[in-house]
Amino acid sequence: WDESLEVIRYVREHGIAQFIHLYNRIKDIEGDRLLWGDEVEYAIFKLDAERGTVKLSLRGAEILAGLQEGERSVPVGQQCNWVPEWGSWMVEGTPGMPYSGYATDLLLVEKNMRTRRARLLAALAEDEICPTLPCFPLMGV
Repeated sequence: WDESLEVIRYVREHGIAQFIHLYNRIKDIEGDRLLWGDEVEYAIFKLDAERGTVKLSLRGAEILAGLQEGERSVPVGQQCNWVPEWGSWMVEGTPGMPYSGYATDLLLVEKNMRTRRARLLAALAEDEICPTLPCFPLMGV
């Protein structure tokens, strides 16, 4: 916290200036549709049942290619979007199309998240898992 005190005035002034600039740029826009989405970053782990260990699976690029290929045969509106994530043991999934500003779209989010997880699980090897974790607990150990 003490280190931030040296720059807090700069951050405030520039943050306000940035907000004013952005506001002036978009204040007259009318009738734009609100589009939004979500993203889930999936870490992929490899289980070694004999040793009782879990390691990072480095097949992210291979799995990603298979997921992207599989989406080509899915009807528009039911697709998911798969992109690389920063680690070679990860993939990122988003809805194939953005959600709109209607409350009914809120009902689609969980269903789409479940669809993405099911498609990813189907693409994994028998000894791979993708639990929802913020980080891999054994990284660097």
